[in-house]
Amino acid sequence: MRKLITLAIIALAVISVNAQEGATTVVLLNPNTVKKKVDKSDAEIKDPKKSAKTATWMKRGDLFQDVFNIGLEQTQDGMDTKMLTLFYKQPISIENKTLEDGSSEETYVYENMKYVFLNGVMQQWIRVNPFVEDPLSISIEAYNKTLELDEDGKLTDKVKEALISVKVLLKRQGVNAYYIEDYEDALGCFEDVLEINQLSLFAGEVDTVMIQYSGIISREIAGKTDNKELYLKSIGYYKQLAAAGFGGSNTYLQIKMDYINLGDTLSALEILQEAFTKYPDTVNIIANVANTYIDLKQIDEGIVFMEAAIANNPNIPESHYWLGRLLINKEDVESVEKAIEEYTKCTELNPNIYYAWYDMGYIYYLQGADFFERSNDLTNNEANP
Repeated sequence: MRKLITLAIIALAVISVNAQEGATTVVLLNPNTVKKKVDKSDAEIKDPKKSAKTATWMKRGDLFQDVFNIGLEQTQDGMDTKMLTLFYKQPISIENKTLEDGSSEETYVYENMKYVFLNGVMQQWIRVNPFVEDPLSISIEAYNKTLELDEDGKLTDKVKEALISVKVLLKRQGVNAYYIEDYEDALGCFEDVLEINQLSLFAGEVDTVMIQYSGIISREIAGKTDNKELYLKSIGYYKQLAAAGFGGSNTYLQIKMDYINLGDTLSALEILQEAFTKYPDTVNIIANVANTYIDLKQIDEGIVFMEAAIANNPNIPESHYWLGRLLINKEDVESVEKAIEEYTKCTELNPNIYYAWYDMGYIYYLQGADFFERSNDLTNNEANP
């Protein structure tokens, strides 16, 4: 998971660098000045005349992006402490800590922000007593109000450009929230991105990365809290990915895992069967379908499934292996003999599949033990007529 989130950090860092390359001067936002503008904007939206103007709401949306950017204007993930102090001067204090793995953690404390460095590289930031708790939500609300009042659509392009900027900031906040283990906030940020994409301005835009991260974090929170609704939410996100063809067969395996976590093995089997129709030659799907039939004790149904899969493509060694596994679960002599035949076909196709050899060896061992026991019984009966 952390590796996946790191990809987002890299992408966002590139955006940040590109933005700074285009700048000619460094201008830091003054929190006191911005606070005064916020108070003025709060008053304007309560005024009947001013609140009816698109300009009032457009300016408010931009303003609350500034609120979010306080202390972040010149920061980027991966920057060092020298670069930070070049822009933001010396901190009020520096807190040092040595982590269990021996890493050095430094926290640079400023009036409105804390910046956390791991081995000299910025990892995350923490706001200190913010005067607005969720500025990006207010920004989104303001832009939506602008669209509502903009009946002739003159500001559509401008609002879209502003919301694209908000999405970048939401992704940045979400990544940071994940690093400080505020998973609910991280999920909320990524879901806000997806909600913006639902607007007609972004018709047809599918952000598969945000959908994937929302699914991952939903499952992660569910695992920590046993919140079944979040497992269902994760399933919903991964079904969106499956519909978009993102992630291939692995996307279906993620859905299956969520159903298993919910204790819904039947639904797990159904989604795997759907995956099989799309990816009939994928070994992981074949194995998961067969194993789920075994878990459900639907051995006969599983055998029918595997026989059909083999008829469709007899050259997949794992298909023969899993048919063998299903057959030995029937435990009758005829089925065990058929299982050995399937294991043999499996090893003929790929002699390196060790678990097929293991299963055959174990079957022969049990058969030998049974013959030995019956031979002893026969000998004892003859000695004691």
